[in-house]
Amino acid sequence: MGYEIHISRAEEYYDSEENPIAPEEWLSYAESNPALRAAGWLGWDEDRQPIFEYTCVDGSVVSLTWFEGGINIEGHFDSDPYREFGALAEDLRANLQGDEGERYTADGVLPPTR
Repeated sequence: MGYEIHISRAEEYYDSEENPIAPEEWLSYAESNPALRAAGWLGWDEDRQPIFEYTCVDGSVVSLTWFEGGINIEGHFDSDPYREFGALAEDLRANLQGDEGERYTADGVLPPTR
């Protein structure tokens, strides 16, 4: 899979600012999660955000960044998004959603709601 996956508390990931994951909450969670490792910064000055890396079951590495209340997961991986990132979303009490609005759950992929 080679497009973005999103972790968001909003009904639709692009509305993440309406029900945000606070940047401090994300940073605390990411720094304490042994599956994530710091891998640089996105942006400059006071607006920069840390980038975290995660190694997928297939060995590929993806990046996770906080953006406007949600977490963007970028990179190419070949396994099921829920299997890879479902626990992260559940830990953050959030949804796991693809760019096209599909939701990844323990019960499978749910179609877009809109």
